[in-house]
Amino acid sequence: MTNYYKSIKDVSEETGIGRTTILYRVRENNGTFPQPDAVIQHDRTVTYGWLPQTIEEYNTNKKEN
Repeated sequence: MTNYYKSIKDVSEETGIGRTTILYRVRENNGTFPQPDAVIQHDRTVTYGWLPQTIEEYNTNKKEN
């Protein structure tokens, strides 16, 4: 079974949070944004991916708080 992940661009559009802010929150790892479900390292570049349900859950919890 193949898993499909949302890119940082998709996540930014869905959450209304800027790409740079997402990257900062992921690197800080302080619980203000979900950690990626997938990390792909190629050369010096890192690509993050989130499962759709991870972002849905984040958006639901964000609205409740």
